[in-house]
Amino acid sequence: MALAGLITLPVIAGEASEPTAGDILQGINMFTPEDGDPAYKVKADEKYGTQWAVDAAYGYWNTSKAISGTNRHTNIFLVHAQLNQRLIENTVHGGTWLRAEFSGSWGLDRRSARSGTWFTDGYANASGLHADALGPHDGVIPELAVMQYFNHKRACVIAGMVNLTNYFDAVSIANDSFSSFTNDGFINTTIVPLPDANLGVVFQYELDDNDYVMLGVSRTGCEYGDNPFTSDDINGYVVVGEWGHIFADGDATFRLNPFYQRLDVDFGDERGEHKRSNWGLAASIEYAVNDMCTVYTRAGLAHHDHIDGNAGELSVGANIKLIPSREDDFFGISYGIFKGAVNNYRGYPAYLSDEDGESPGNRREQVLELMYSFQVNDYLKFVPHFQFIKNPAYRDASSESICGVQAVFSF
Repeated sequence: MALAGLITLPVIAGEASEPTAGDILQGINMFTPEDGDPAYKVKADEKYGTQWAVDAAYGYWNTSKAISGTNRHTNIFLVHAQLNQRLIENTVHGGTWLRAEFSGSWGLDRRSARSGTWFTDGYANASGLHADALGPHDGVIPELAVMQYFNHKRACVIAGMVNLTNYFDAVSIANDSFSSFTNDGFINTTIVPLPDANLGVVFQYELDDNDYVMLGVSRTGCEYGDNPFTSDDINGYVVVGEWGHIFADGDATFRLNPFYQRLDVDFGDERGEHKRSNWGLAASIEYAVNDMCTVYTRAGLAHHDHIDGNAGELSVGANIKLIPSREDDFFGISYGIFKGAVNNYRGYPAYLSDEDGESPGNRREQVLELMYSFQVNDYLKFVPHFQFIKNPAYRDASSESICGVQAVFSF
């Protein structure tokens, strides 16, 4: 869940009649408006440079046709917490900050607490249940890094254990799995590798009041939750770029994401070690049509010998306020087509058939998700979801439906 989902770029650009230096990067990296914003009352802890946000949720999910060997339902508790702590204050250039993030999920019944029974295990990378559902008893730190601002807040460097999803491809209405879409294919691009919990660095720079660029370099060999200082048999790196342009008087944002990935794969058999590479390009646009409707689209292509992720994707979606008197409620709908990779990183087809699990199956997976966010008060919302997936995990002549609900507590 990218931090930009908390304060979106179009909102910042649209509400500020005279944009100031650093507005774009503040919108991506920070949780609250800067001191001095006349519309914002500074909380006591923020006077000391402490910014934090916590989402906790109870989620129940059920599938119509569980994949063989898995459970039909998942009953879980999820939590996602973020912290920005100022280490060195500099009101002119932005100062030095510590960034920390925690994500976890825990099964709440005997079946849900056994990872082998999760029906999500049989889905492709575009069709996970929930981006924050890590496992039955998993709690990890996706990011622990130092953030340093420069040049009147127009430039920033983040280094340490980084989570690239916090910065790149931050489509505001399709980036927060607690209060919006929960299918992995709609939360982040499935084309661009965006590792987290890996050692890396992110460079950011505002070109002007409407344009910015970012460059991220990250190790990719550390599995989620493992020690980033250790290595395994799949070691490598990824370089990701982003050019963002804000237009339509701040109501729209365009993002362009090129990437290059390199892996050194040790197969542990007679094939020995091989070097594999991949590259591609993804793009997205989000547009606040009016106060009642915001729409988005994502698209991307990658080299045909893909090693991690998909070879192509196209998704569209919208958030619509159906009841004018309930300003915080919205209905969400999203549809995506995902093209499976020709090969995964080990050289085998990334899409396999239902029959023997070895030969290629249907190469295209289609996903439709419907959701509604019902805001009870400032701290609690209920979010029912429905997903229909055609050819899940690229299986031939197969379809799947998933329904569920989340009770989300935000602090």
